[in-house]
Amino acid sequence: DWLKSLGTLHRTMSTSSNLVVPVVLWGRRPPTHCIAAILMTPDQKNIITGCNDGQIGIWDVAENSQIYPRSMLFGHTAAISCLALGSEKVDTPYIVSASENGEMCLWDISDGRCVENTKMPHIHTNMQAYHFQVSKDVRLVCNGYYPEIFIINPNSLEILYTLSSKVAPDWISACCILHPVTKEGRSVCKDDVVVAISNSGAVKVWTLTGSENMTQPVYENESKQIRCLNAQTLTCCPYNQRTVLIVCSKYWQIYDAGDFTLLCSESNRCGERWSGGDFISVDKVIVWSNEGKGYLYKLPVSLLKGKVLER
Repeated sequence: DWLKSLGTLHRTMSTSSNLVVPVVLWGRRPPTHCIAAILMTPDQKNIITGCNDGQIGIWDVAENSQIYPRSMLFGHTAAISCLALGSEKVDTPYIVSASENGEMCLWDISDGRCVENTKMPHIHTNMQAYHFQVSKDVRLVCNGYYPEIFIINPNSLEILYTLSSKVAPDWISACCILHPVTKEGRSVCKDDVVVAISNSGAVKVWTLTGSENMTQPVYENESKQIRCLNAQTLTCCPYNQRTVLIVCSKYWQIYDAGDFTLLCSESNRCGERWSGGDFISVDKVIVWSNEGKGYLYKLPVSLLKGKVLER
């Protein structure tokens, strides 16, 4: 019923001061909102949902954990493929959306304005907002239906530089960024490390030093073939950046991030497919299936001995 209050038709009306005011006409039939992508703001006060019809919903999360619809944003002409934060600053509540026809938009979710937009020949399936060591602002790490990883400025939606493959280039299924720290919170090194896995199961590693630019692609430092096809997610353990979780539809696996040796593996349940997972602690992971079920696993301590970086 909440969609009925959002309406299906937009008009604009000019005032005497030439200010354009959006007006919503409420219709009998609300737009569909089959969610294809979802994002929560760091302060946990807002949830953003993108749907197969191209709309974006902004939801408010109350202190009692109740969720209330606030607004719906129209701007995309195709299904939303992924969402990401556009800024880490409190005074600029921006999010970035990408659709299945290459459209990208930067939104101010406080008032629903589209701040910037562009259309690329590439389709992004995943965007991660990350603050690199050498960057003053957040950057988007994007992968999708193409063999590269794009590092994009969320404010201008311009590609800053490209991570490419010399060995067995293929579409990137998933990626994450590693940056080990000591127990006191000090950096082990000044470089950021991007780890990715291709559709064909090739693990790629790029080390970023801050000298990267758009004039020349950055090629991988390492490449290794593992038994992992069409990965759903690749996640580094935030409590121990020497272990990595890779989830495929038929199994999930834990690898040593140093040399990508397999530490443990678990097959899917009968009639279900794994669709994602994450670390709960150093020795616990949660993995969820396409049936909407989540499973909590405790990792064998014997396999983690010697793999834990001091934090």
